Amino acid sequence: MPLTNVLAVFDNLKSVSIEGKDYEIMRISFRQGFLYITFNGVNTRNDAETLRNKQLKVDKSLLEDKKDDYEFLIDDLIGMVLYDTDGNLVGQIVDVENYGATDNFIIEYDGRTYQAPFLKNVFLKQGDTLVVDRSKYEEVKI
Repeated sequence: MPLTNVLAVFDNLKSVSIEGKDYEIMRISFRQGFLYITFNGVNTRNDAETLRNKQLKVDKSLLEDKKDDYEFLIDDLIGMVLYDTDGNLVGQIVDVENYGATDNFIIEYDGRTYQAPFLKNVFLKQGDTLVVDRSKYEEVKI
């Protein structure tokens, strides 16, 4: 199950899975940057506290419908093999980190690890994959 920052996925959500147990959603609200959910069968504050800060799992297809044209799910990026525009291997995305400004790809190649910010002029979308502009990639990778 992928991680998301796409809050629109919660608009019509009927249930979620938490640690392998399915919960029916009664009500959802957003307040001061936090998501609040009332679940059917979770009737006391003590019951609710056991679910605090747990990861919610939803069907991936719900996220697919909400993403923009140039967005990828992190789940789909991790493991993606990258080639440059000439077909030469650039490496494989092993992780995606975010420090606030943009996502940063952690890319392994030939036993070394590099980081590069996800910039549209460096990583060119072609269908469901990314192709790398090698010269621009060399400028931004660390």
